[in-house]
Formats: sequence, C-alpha cells, structure tokens
Amino acid sequence: MDRIKPKTFYQTITFAILFFGYGFYTLNRRSVSLVLPNLINASILDKSDAGIVISSQNTAYAISKFLAGILSDKHSPRVLFSLGLIFSGLTTVLFAHSSESLVVFSLLWFCNGFAQGFGWPSCAKILREWFSAEQFATFWSLLSASSNLIGGLAPFAAVSISLVFGWRTTLEIFGTLSIAMSILGLFFLSNRPGEASKPINRQSYGPSFSGKEKNSNTDDLGRSNILDLLKSPMIWLISFAYMIVFATKTSVCDWTQLYMIEDLQKPQMTASSFNSSFETGGFFGGILAGILTDYMIRKHRSSRDVNDEKSSIRLPIATLMILISSLSLHSLCFWIDTDSSLMFINLLAFILGLSLYGPIAIFGVIASESVPKNLSGTSHAIVALAANGDLY
Repeated sequence: MDRIKPKTFYQTITFAILFFGYGFYTLNRRSVSLVLPNLINASILDKSDAGIVISSQNTAYAISKFLAGILSDKHSPRVLFSLGLIFSGLTTVLFAHSSESLVVFSLLWFCNGFAQGFGWPSCAKILREWFSAEQFATFWSLLSASSNLIGGLAPFAAVSISLVFGWRTTLEIFGTLSIAMSILGLFFLSNRPGEASKPINRQSYGPSFSGKEKNSNTDDLGRSNILDLLKSPMIWLISFAYMIVFATKTSVCDWTQLYMIEDLQKPQMTASSFNSSFETGGFFGGILAGILTDYMIRKHRSSRDVNDEKSSIRLPIATLMILISSLSLHSLCFWIDTDSSLMFINLLAFILGLSLYGPIAIFGVIASESVPKNLSGTSHAIVALAANGDLY
C-alpha cells in the first residue's frame, strides 16, 4: 500500500496538470471564434475575412501537430507541452493588442495554430507512459473531456466578458491565464514515473514499466520506423475516418454560431447555448467511448492475442457513434429552422457532440496503442495530420 500511494499521487498530479493545461489550449484555440460575432458586428471583419483568419490557424495547427508528434518521440513532451501553451497564450494576448488588419490577424492566428499543435501529441505521449492499456482509453477520453468542459463554459464567459469589457479584454484574460498555467506545467509535470519520484518501484505501474517491456521497446526501436507505419492498413483506415469526423466537428464548432445568428436569426445567447450543449455532449461522449472500449478490452483479456485485437475491439463502438452523428447532422441541416425551440436545438447539439467526440477519442487511442511506444507520437501525428485534411 505504501508503494501504491505515491504512484497514485503522482498520477493524479500529472493528470490534473494535463487536464487543465489542455483545457487552456482549447480556450486559446477557440477564443477568436468565440468573439467573431463582435468583430463582424463592429465591421472589423466580414465573413470572408473571418474564414481566412480561422483557416490560417487550422493550417498551422495541422502542420505543427504533425511535427510535434514526431518531436515527442525524441524530446521531452513536458517541455513541448509547456512551451506550446506559453506561445499560444502569448499570441492570444498579442491578437488582443494588434491593429485591426486582416494580415496581422491572420499572421498572429497562424502563429497561434502552430503553438497549438504541441498540446495534444505531448499529452498522448505522457499518458501512455503513466497508464496501463486497460486504463489508457478511459484517461485519454477524460483528458479529451477537458476540451469539452472549456468549450461548454467558454461561450458564456466570452459573451459575458465581451459585453461588459469588449472582445480585446476577453482575449487578454484567456491568454494570460494560459501563460500562468503553462508555467505550472513546466515545473510540476513529469514525462514518466521515474522522473516524478526515483524511490517509486516502477514495477508497481504495471507492464509498461517492467524490464520485459523495456527490452521489447528496445527491440521495436531497432525494427520499426515511420515507413512501417505508412505501410499499415489500419493507420490509413483510421486516418481517413478521423479526417471525416474531425472535419465535421471543426465545422460545427467554428460556424454553427454564425449560422444560428445570421441564417436562422437566433439571438447570440441561443447560438452560445448550442455550442455549450454540443461541448457538453462531447464531454460525455468521449468519456463514454473510453470507458466502453476499455471495458471491452478487459473483457477480452483472457484472449492470448488481446494486444493484436485492441483495434478491432474498439472500432465497432466508433462506427456506431459515426452513424448517430450522421443522423444528427442531417437533422441540424434540415430540421432546425427559425421556429425551432431552444430545447430541441440543445438536445440535438448534445447528441451531435456526444456522437462526434466519441470516435475522435477512439481513433486517437488506436493510433497511439497499435504501434511500439517509440513510434506512438509519430503514429498519432500521421493520423492527426490526416484529420486536418493536409494528408490528402
């Protein structure tokens, strides 16, 4: 019991820092999208300009997420995570103080997107070091839920702050809080259990830290490389599916608010309510997907080849959620109109969020766990690049 206590303590600290840190990554990434109605109403940007600014961030995000995944296999994910959050917060603050120029806005938000890419690959690498296979998807989905939690609260916070103090102050607050969080991560986050506390017996962390596993990883390092990943049919299947689901999720996050306000003539609070319900659904969808797939893994532990079956065990749940999201998206496009009730809008948003974030969590888990540890960051980088559409 004495050995379990420090293990649990350091796992809790590590997960808490990742949870709040990635939440602030999300806050920065969506901050400009949240104040877009203010920028458009003030005639600072029009819809076309807004699309350019958002696209510049998405392009940089795709590139840097790929690079960060590869770097996380070779360098400290703790440092990458913290530095990315620092620069993300800094560019958000600079955006708030910049001139009202499309070129300046686009350049700053491109830099923000590049910094954003270092967040999740670092999280994924650290998670795989700290948690066993039977826990991995659950904690992965819980960590992903930080994005949904912030996404649910941020629209109301952004509206409330911007109505009183303006959009610039809103971005200043979001960026400054993120910089403060990044400093905590730099000092208190650990890449792996051995760095957190030398006296801890690594055997207590399960197979991932046993001598046998180390030898296996050493062998994998000699045998496996990025070309082996590119030859894997599973990686290409996951990449294609991830691209479709992630593109849908990004479109809903970035454009539904404007669609509600300008096309359906809904008030801004209703549009923010849709976003919050969507993120709330995503919060529960990601967690549900992780718990269900980990349960299926534990249920099949008696199988001798369970490690080879992880992907096939997790995929059916992702497929079911994708079918539900397709029906929900159809309903959003053809059933929601100017007369739709707030309750129906929020219910549909909740179901859509639940069914989109679930597969996103599962695809990331499969990409990370279906390869040797020394390539887990690169594997996730390839899939993430595909998710952002730049691989095709």
